[in-house]
Amino acid sequence: MKFDLRDLELFVAVADAGSIARAADRSHTVPSAVSKRISDLEERFGSVLIRRGAKGVELTAAGHALLVRARVLLHQAAQLDDEMRRHASGTRGYVRVFANISAIVEFLPGALASFAQGHADIHVHLEEHVSAAVAAAVADNTADLGIVSELPAIDGLDTIPFRRDDLALALRPDHPLARRTALRFADVLDQPLVGLHADSSLHRLLTHAAADLDTTLHWRVHVTSFDAACAMVAAGLGIAVVPRAAASPYIRSLRLVSVPLTDAWAQRQLFLCIRANAELHPAAKRLYDHLLAQGRSQDEQKQP
Repeated sequence: MKFDLRDLELFVAVADAGSIARAADRSHTVPSAVSKRISDLEERFGSVLIRRGAKGVELTAAGHALLVRARVLLHQAAQLDDEMRRHASGTRGYVRVFANISAIVEFLPGALASFAQGHADIHVHLEEHVSAAVAAAVADNTADLGIVSELPAIDGLDTIPFRRDDLALALRPDHPLARRTALRFADVLDQPLVGLHADSSLHRLLTHAAADLDTTLHWRVHVTSFDAACAMVAAGLGIAVVPRAAASPYIRSLRLVSVPLTDAWAQRQLFLCIRANAELHPAAKRLYDHLLAQGRSQDEQKQP
């Protein structure tokens, strides 16, 4: 390669700041040095990456393409640096886990805490992503293990059921439907909804369910987390479909009501996923076995 990571860092800084001067200030360097780095990148790639103007800079099509790849490379470089530092400090294992928000909020805190008690020499790097991105990360070896809320449409992955993640409605206690013991999704199609962002698996699930009922949903607002969704419900902006277990702390703290959904698709299953035909390294295998055992233990406790 005819460029280094510092070139990419400064290019990303310029893209984020929208200005060479602001990027230089944030990067603790001088604007002329940043400008030279960008010009060198453009010469090496044979493409114009930014267009300079009086009000700042604007990325070209080539610049947008580089920005996407540069972020990935810098992220992976940071992971590599962190992993090597942990090896140097005596940590014997490093496991990369990507999971969706439901798993991270409800199921992983306890599971990872108990794993850490018995494996102090293994570091677990955890990142939150939507299920599709989790599956893609496992498939391309960016992550060792993944937890998703839908079977991934990606070849080369093995999946195994992990935990149940049933959906429920979060409502204010003064809502007309709050006294119901259970509801169908069809019962709330006329209600304003608070939902997660459009890239989330939950948003896609609800959209498809509405399409099956030959209707569209009345989205009042989209947020990026379950606590934010519950806060919007508490403020009277609508109702929300949320994973019952993951959202229960927010429902309790905001004094909302949780009503189960009876639709078959609302009985969601979380899956552990790993690369098919690829042996897990020892640290990842220990965590994988631990998570499976945790899932089985919880299922046994729920049985009468």
